[in-house]
Amino acid sequence: MEGEDAEAADAAVSVSYVPGWAVVAVTREHARIGVDAAPADAAGLDRVLPGAADARAWARAEAVLKADGRGLAVDPARVSVHESTDGWCARIIDRPDGRHSTTEWRGWDLDGPEGVVAAVAVDAPAEAHRRARNS
Repeated sequence: MEGEDAEAADAAVSVSYVPGWAVVAVTREHARIGVDAAPADAAGLDRVLPGAADARAWARAEAVLKADGRGLAVDPARVSVHESTDGWCARIIDRPDGRHSTTEWRGWDLDGPEGVVAAVAVDAPAEAHRRARNS
């Protein structure tokens, strides 16, 4: 389940659609999960994400926002993603001074059909986030 009821559920579930495909992510090990899929050739993402935004950056940001439960009510440009040796980690910048939210997210890029990029994000304990950043 996405959102507030995720903690009372037996499993967390997230779904994303891209033309011709549905991507579903399920976990019993985490309270929250988000998945997103996008056409690899998606254009115009630099208007909503900083820097050289591509479909991979978009899928990562939206997976985090879905796991967070607020979705696109939060500006995707507020998702800060950092590479790690085992996937990537992220936080949402919640304050104008650039301070991050207390929730940390772990994520992985998924193999998808040709022409589709996908990413999944789950809530992560602070210790796991620090280890990922330091590796």
